[in-house]
Amino acid sequence: MSASSRVAVITGGAGAFGSAISARLADDGFRVVLADADAERAATAAAKIPGATSWKMDVTSAESVHTAMAGIGEELGRIDVVVNNAGVAPPGGMTTTALDAFDRTLSINLRGSYLVTSAAMPWLQASEAARVVMIGSRTWLSGGNPAYTASKAGIVGLCRSVAQELGPFGGTCNVVAPGPVDTAFVDGMGMGTDRAANFERYIEQTPLRRTASPDDVARAAAFFAGDGASFITGEVLHVAGGLQLAPKL
Repeated sequence: MSASSRVAVITGGAGAFGSAISARLADDGFRVVLADADAERAATAAAKIPGATSWKMDVTSAESVHTAMAGIGEELGRIDVVVNNAGVAPPGGMTTTALDAFDRTLSINLRGSYLVTSAAMPWLQASEAARVVMIGSRTWLSGGNPAYTASKAGIVGLCRSVAQELGPFGGTCNVVAPGPVDTAFVDGMGMGTDRAANFERYIEQTPLRRTASPDDVARAAAFFAGDGASFITGEVLHVAGGLQLAPKL
């Protein structure tokens, strides 16, 4: 089955990772849908990608997710690839992370991935080449911000459960786990004036001596979405230049 007939839905599609993944999948021939809670930003990002469309989706709302996934499936006739990319990373440690921030992080990062994948399952089970890609983090190994790290560790367990369920239908589920990426996403992490120094430290601790880019992440996601990864499932691919070998940052 050629990629040109397959439909890929990317959550958090308006962000740096989401738009890069969408562009890469479109280049590979997929029909891509950028799903995002910010419909205007998603439409703007989709307009820059040939053949892409956008859809409003709030991953914290079961109703929004089911409405969007049903609408996408009915409009395009199929859903073959789901990339769970929507996420947040609040600042704080064990004694400084507010409970509502912890809950919101798990609601978006982990519960949202569950809702989206669950809503897509009937379409994925009907696909000849179903692929679910979860965007995780190298922090699931090392620890870090408790809310973010817990959500990304949970992503690995969720992925492996999805891999078990999709396997009999020929589908796969894998995690792309990046290291730090210098995008607007980290603005919410509370680095402030320490941001430049932090990224210098990340580079020093990374064997390949640089941090990841959105396109690094996009290439890994596209690999898992394509035919070349058809016999790989339940795995975690660290896109971190070797930083996953380092201790907690």
